[in-house]
Amino acid sequence: MSTFVELEIQNLLNETSDLDEVASRLISTLDSSPEQISLDNINALARFLNLSGRHLQLAEFVLKHIDNETFPVPWPFFIEALGHASLDLDDKVIEALIEGIRESESENEAARSQALNSRSPLLGEWRSNRKYRIHKDFLSNKKNLLDQLITLRTQQLYEQEKVLLERLQKLYPGDSDVSNEVREHRQRHALEILARRSPRARDPKPEELSPKDPEVEKVMLILLQNLRDHAEQDPDMAFDFAIAAFMLEGYETALDILQFCDISESLLWFRLEVLLQCRRFIELLNEISHVELALAHEPETFFATAYLRAQAMWGIGQKHTAVEILEGLLASRPHYRAGSALLSIWSGQ
Repeated sequence: MSTFVELEIQNLLNETSDLDEVASRLISTLDSSPEQISLDNINALARFLNLSGRHLQLAEFVLKHIDNETFPVPWPFFIEALGHASLDLDDKVIEALIEGIRESESENEAARSQALNSRSPLLGEWRSNRKYRIHKDFLSNKKNLLDQLITLRTQQLYEQEKVLLERLQKLYPGDSDVSNEVREHRQRHALEILARRSPRARDPKPEELSPKDPEVEKVMLILLQNLRDHAEQDPDMAFDFAIAAFMLEGYETALDILQFCDISESLLWFRLEVLLQCRRFIELLNEISHVELALAHEPETFFATAYLRAQAMWGIGQKHTAVEILEGLLASRPHYRAGSALLSIWSGQ
């Protein structure tokens, strides 16, 4: 509602509770103030009159000004008023209404009301077309935003991706595609944090290993076994237990726990990361091929699997191939910082 009309209504309601008087005085104010005849003000007036049941007053107000070419006809509200004002509308009136809508190219606006659809098939057709365009725009906008999300994700722009996901959740509440992206975002962020640790930690040299406290090791083994037991007893929580084991560097336990989890995209990606940490490189290469087939419809699949394949090839000693894969990845994704860091470390070995 426009500020001008809103303030006028508030002032009038403070003076009287008679809505007929409020409506009449509001119309008189606009009639006597040509500079206030704007689309926003007229729409605000029309909305108030319809909501307060003053349909006839709205119809009369519009008809009084309709011959003025500069008058912004509030078509959806006007049609709604005509449908509720108990007026005798013959075919000539309906034809004149249709002609006026066409001349002002307001078919889309007029289609917002369905009050007179039974009197004119054309009004119903306009409404169907409008619903189709809205639905088409809805899907197109969602697709564009999801494409932007993929771009931000491949560039490792976590905060921007998070902001866009929040916007998607507001625009498309309950949408399954958006919900899946939110879950994927959270899972990938957790894995990215793990992946950012120095790749050297994944391939430690014997001399770099320091002895661990036997008591700590004993407690850790008990804890990991408890996680495994709880996962078997409560499969719905198994994925969370697997992540917990992973965070505790109990990679083999995490892999063991994954057998109790339901198959999902998050599980597939997490299993690849676990296999990498377990240094099961041959098994990882086989799993990568399966994931690429299963998720071939996802545009970022081959980008993500290339990074994992390069590390697996390095792990089995195919270092030249690993470097080639990573260089090819960086050629298409030059801003992938984790890949650049890993290639830098490999180049120094």
